Amino acid sequence: MKRDTLKLFRTIETLFSIKDLDSLLENVLTEARQFVNADAGTIYLAARGFLYFSFVQNDTLFRGETKDKYISSGASMPIDKASLAGYVARTGETILIDDVYHIQSEVTFSFNPAFDQKTSYHTRSILCVPLKTRENEVVGVLQLINAKNESGKVVAFSMQDKLFISQFAQNAADAIEKARMSREMVLRLVELAELRDPFETSRHAKRVGAYSVELYEKWAQRRNVSAREIRKVRDVLRTAAILHDVGKVAVSDTILKKPDVLSYDEKQAMRLHTILGARLFKRTTSFWDYMSAEVALNHHENWDGSGYPGRIDDLYAEKIYMGPGKQGTEIPLSARVVAIADVYDALVSERAYKKGWRQEHALRYIRYQAARKFDPELVAIFTQMGDLLSAIAKKYAY
Repeated sequence: MKRDTLKLFRTIETLFSIKDLDSLLENVLTEARQFVNADAGTIYLAARGFLYFSFVQNDTLFRGETKDKYISSGASMPIDKASLAGYVARTGETILIDDVYHIQSEVTFSFNPAFDQKTSYHTRSILCVPLKTRENEVVGVLQLINAKNESGKVVAFSMQDKLFISQFAQNAADAIEKARMSREMVLRLVELAELRDPFETSRHAKRVGAYSVELYEKWAQRRNVSAREIRKVRDVLRTAAILHDVGKVAVSDTILKKPDVLSYDEKQAMRLHTILGARLFKRTTSFWDYMSAEVALNHHENWDGSGYPGRIDDLYAEKIYMGPGKQGTEIPLSARVVAIADVYDALVSERAYKKGWRQEHALRYIRYQAARKFDPELVAIFTQMGDLLSAIAKKYAY
């Protein structure tokens, strides 16, 4: 018991160190499942009277398939007493069920077997806990499915499981609320850029962020980068990717919205958004600021040196002179990752002046630009991520 308590406190401490909302939600679900040895689980966020699916995990069905954790952000259920998760969100009560197909007591909620019927999975035991802050606000629901004993047999969750997960959930809710507020501030910056450039939408930014962290993680695993380092980078890379074009808030509307080809001077003014964006992140002692500046400044550099803004002596000089383009690994890894994610999403997205490309055509273009625009090693990884890219696009389509 003492050992479990110490583990719980260490896990809670880790949660509050995670800054990125998506990384935090995924971590909350993973840690909770590991703590009670649950085979599967779902984490929902509450908003506007609905519970929105955020992440789903299932060791039986989704072994190694990272695409399956992404559920469309439009997938939701009402917060009412009809469903298990809805009941928990509505009442703030925890539900502990030994067998969902044999619920004995008279209750308003019922188990929906549609997922089991579709996948041939068999849900049995469920522990469903509200993510309720210290201010008593329910920000979401944590649902854990099918506890397993040491031999791998599905068993009921225990009262001790309920006690520990309830304590964990309250602290997780506080961490989630803090991270959600930070994410909202970041997206407001993106929305400011959207006012100037209608193609820099929050949905585009979220997709670029998700593509970027998945591409980085696959690259890092190939390179045998430690799990701790991967978590550290993922935690800030998503936000840095979301803010990659924030410098456009300082570029003139006449340039951003010009329907014709830009003149040389206008192109130079447009290119300044990389420098203006990087200038926003001045705290070099902050890893978040450092990487955000790195991405903003360098995501238009090309592997062959033909990109911009190139080498710059003084980022804060009154008169900026863009030097020769950076090339190869001289371009920071974070920016090389985001460059691929950004171009891919621009290609497959429908815009006023074009239809979205089919995925295979966009990936063919990315492949063609290997060693020209893009890091060839990253291209080789990215072009094998088709199913995962589709899942991310579906999640952030709303």
